[in-house]
Amino acid sequence: MSQGEEICLNEMNWGTRRIGTMMPTQSRPEGEVPNKLRTRKIPLSIGLMKFLRGSRMRCAVLGLAFLAGSVAAEPSSLELDKARAACTSAFLERDPEAWLKAARTMREWGEISDESVKKEVELCEAYGDVIPGVAIDTSGPMDQQNASSSNGAEPADNRQVEHYLQRAKSADADMERIAADIVSDEAFFSGASAQRDELESIILSYVKPLPASLRTANLQAYQALAKIRPDKEEYARRVSLYEAAIAEEKSKIARAARSLEKRLIKTTADFDGSSWSRHPSSPRYQDTRNYITLYLIENGRGKKSLELFVNYTSRSGWLFVDSASLNTDGAKSHLPVDRWLRDNDTEIWEFGSVRGSKAIEIAEKIAKSDRAVIRFNGRQFYDDFVVTNTDKRVMREMLALWEVIGQ
Repeated sequence: MSQGEEICLNEMNWGTRRIGTMMPTQSRPEGEVPNKLRTRKIPLSIGLMKFLRGSRMRCAVLGLAFLAGSVAAEPSSLELDKARAACTSAFLERDPEAWLKAARTMREWGEISDESVKKEVELCEAYGDVIPGVAIDTSGPMDQQNASSSNGAEPADNRQVEHYLQRAKSADADMERIAADIVSDEAFFSGASAQRDELESIILSYVKPLPASLRTANLQAYQALAKIRPDKEEYARRVSLYEAAIAEEKSKIARAARSLEKRLIKTTADFDGSSWSRHPSSPRYQDTRNYITLYLIENGRGKKSLELFVNYTSRSGWLFVDSASLNTDGAKSHLPVDRWLRDNDTEIWEFGSVRGSKAIEIAEKIAKSDRAVIRFNGRQFYDDFVVTNTDKRVMREMLALWEVIGQ
């Protein structure tokens, strides 16, 4: 080291000690001017030049660089705990604004030498990668993190809102499906925007006229609104109300189903132990009328299933049914009966059945319909049968029973 460099270093150390007495003891953001210097409106570099009086210019430059490194103090334990808690809370609540505030606090600490503190900063930055709606932060040196591409593309949350908004504005919009999709979309986040407000308005217009009896549809709509506008407590309150109503309804259905199970009329086979059980309101004899119903079937090993049973009867002769069609509120479909059977005494009856998931699907369709018509197609003629309200009620109650005891 030359004599000039040694003098320069000594003067720098002396000057730094003098300036250090003017700095507050608590940590502050990197590059912030000490309080006393700021009060006197003396730039840091000028203060250093005065303390390094007479030294060569390169000493002043070296001194300024040395001082700049010393200003970026390590955070205190209290500051670290506070920033860490704020960042963790923002992550758990998926709050982009709170995360950005916490991240800025950590960024302002500047270069950190303590490895444990560095890990806390890195962890907080990593949280930002998974918080929806985190926008570009131009306040710190890590602008690239959590930023959209520089080509002006919208943030992901705006694209999501726009996607659902376009679906809701289409002529054939299925609002119940749209609300359900928003609820199930784990990545959905809605930041403040005109598109968000328009989507909220459309879903509100859909849900307000819904009868309260349509509890599931109401619940999904308000759950969607609560995701769109988490700041509105009214939506969360309505979600809680409909959740409680649905839970109570399920409890009542379960009690009614268990009661119905005890009242089913059961017939058991003598040899293999299999059985079939019918609702007490379903026809006892096949030759009394046309009908469609659900039976609870149980094989000899205790395996249960539902059977959709359809029956045609007549006093005027055979129709020789070989197929049947279903019309529910104008929607036509085929009844997938594999085999039609026949029997008679003073009357004739022809019948067939469907089992498994298809039986449940068809029964639900009929039970929910306003008008359901079955057409029995014979060799030469056909006969139409309008499903009675009694048959629909029987199917609804048997379906409710199956939800409770189904295997």
